[in-house]
Amino acid sequence: MDRIKELKSRFKPNNIDCFLITSRNNIYYLTGFTGDAGILFIAPRKAKLITDYRFQGEVVDRVRNAEVCLTKKKYIEELATLRVIKRKERVGFESKYVPYNLYWEIRKKFNWLKFKSFDSFVEDLRLRKSGDEIENIKKACKIADKAFTGVLGYIKEGVREIEIAAELEYRMKKLGGEKPSFDTIVASGFRSAIPHGTASDKKLKKGEFITIDFGTYYNGYASDTTRTVFLGTPTLRDKKIYNTVYYAQKNAREATEEGVKLKVLDKIARDYIKENGYGKYFTHSLGHGVGLDVHEAPIISYRNNNGIAEKGMVFTIEPGIYIPDYQGTRIEDTVAILDGRVEVLTNLERELIVL
Repeated sequence: MDRIKELKSRFKPNNIDCFLITSRNNIYYLTGFTGDAGILFIAPRKAKLITDYRFQGEVVDRVRNAEVCLTKKKYIEELATLRVIKRKERVGFESKYVPYNLYWEIRKKFNWLKFKSFDSFVEDLRLRKSGDEIENIKKACKIADKAFTGVLGYIKEGVREIEIAAELEYRMKKLGGEKPSFDTIVASGFRSAIPHGTASDKKLKKGEFITIDFGTYYNGYASDTTRTVFLGTPTLRDKKIYNTVYYAQKNAREATEEGVKLKVLDKIARDYIKENGYGKYFTHSLGHGVGLDVHEAPIISYRNNNGIAEKGMVFTIEPGIYIPDYQGTRIEDTVAILDGRVEVLTNLERELIVL
């Protein structure tokens, strides 16, 4: 599929003539370029990828649908010499990825142009994944799942959270993962009540929940999974907390289907947690999209009034309960909306694992 051609079809409805792309992931999505420096300028008849000679090999092998310009100049200076921008044209750009100093450099260099900022011009295309993209995410999920299973025997009293994270990241890479999707979360005991408790020097103790949130990249696409295990013997309170999250996640996951409102999925999980007395301890949205970024659109939230689950979307379902000065629990799966069905891409045990 020519994604640049598809992007161009959105120019006229958005009242622009050209588009400047600086996001590394968006450049990769549109051209296949894997270098970490460059800009992509899409004009009505041409697309120019401007980068430097460090990436010459990758450019030759990977770039599609764009003409490559290798330069020793600043990228914006090179763009000015290419004469692909006509006077009075309206140029769109990515407001999230253009630093203030670069914006003013562009305005100074092209002071005769009109500029229009967009938050999610390319991301709107990325929202619905192709079959190949979903297969890459699925492979990343399988790698992460297998690595997690291998780490369970390593979780013992006295082991530091950071050691668990290191072992998990090592196993994901050994199994073919490119790099972690994010800083691996290993949060035990009172730290499990911190939703994003990145692994610390804290040692594991018996009588604790251990929340592990992890993922890897495969062919540029991310995975995201969370499982919470228990070290020792859980109390009745611990079991109730875990089971509340378990059924909230199960109910939302099983309600996921093409056409369902995304805020409804959030409500299903949130209402169940409220009914069991823990409503104020579920402090974040139910989920988020997964793709080239581990956190991207759509947002699965009660605040998302217009979002609907559409074919090609990939997103997480991850309710949690976080009780300050006590403990917390989260269960997270990644799901894909396929043609007439939903596939859960993460398939680890969901019932409480007691070690």
